[in-house]
Amino acid sequence: MSDFTEAQKKAFLSLSKRYDSQVFEIASKGGDTQIEVSSKEEARLLDKFASNICDWVFKDFSDIDGDDEDINADAEMVTYMVSDILSESGFDIDMK
Repeated sequence: MSDFTEAQKKAFLSLSKRYDSQVFEIASKGGDTQIEVSSKEEARLLDKFASNICDWVFKDFSDIDGDDEDINADAEMVTYMVSDILSESGFDIDMK
């Protein structure tokens, strides 16, 4: 289980709710600050989400130096959060 701040978890939930309902379900299971993966399939879903979230957000919110700066920063933060989650999960994912 990975522990984050409430603000980080809220950002993760917001982006996953918008872009991937399966990842939103995974992130919703923990408490106010935790995210946990309970299977290799969940780990794969998170990895795929992290690989795409910055591109999805940039496509929808392209003003990265203006009005859209915060949501793009959140997307980048989520990729680092997923890295932490996966490293602590113990699941060896093979994306082939």
